[in-house]
Amino acid sequence: MIVRTLAAALVGIGLLWAHPSQAVMGGSGSAAEAEAVTYEDTKAFVDEAVAFMKKVGPEKAFAAFNDPKGKWIKGELYIFVFNMKGVYLASGFGPERTGTNAWKMADATGQLMVVQEIIKRAKRDGAGTVDYLWKNPATGKLQNKTSYVVRVDDTVVGAGYYHR
Repeated sequence: MIVRTLAAALVGIGLLWAHPSQAVMGGSGSAAEAEAVTYEDTKAFVDEAVAFMKKVGPEKAFAAFNDPKGKWIKGELYIFVFNMKGVYLASGFGPERTGTNAWKMADATGQLMVVQEIIKRAKRDGAGTVDYLWKNPATGKLQNKTSYVVRVDDTVVGAGYYHR
């Protein structure tokens, strides 16, 4: 219990300290280090995906979002889509997740139900951000992450970036 409380406090401190403009798109200072990604980059990426989805329809958009060689995956930045029950409709990072339920997916502290928060934010505000602690697959380290999400009918379209 003490460990969970301490972890939650550290996450809170980290989220207060971090700023969206300090986001990074991978690497740990090695050749794998990618160009820094900002909140503005992520928002523009999601807004473009939403416009694409509205233009071509959900099914074609979901197929494109799931294409590992497509334009909807840029390093660690990728489009994800959930229905309002937390079922993946698309996940550029893991297309095999499509159709699986992520409703109870928790962040690295085990405290924040990430998908529930994403859906709650989209339902309440139409668009917005959700902050959480997540394991960066490029570095293997726990890092603060912010996802920008937009409600489109009965779905939530989003992408997230890691903070430095």
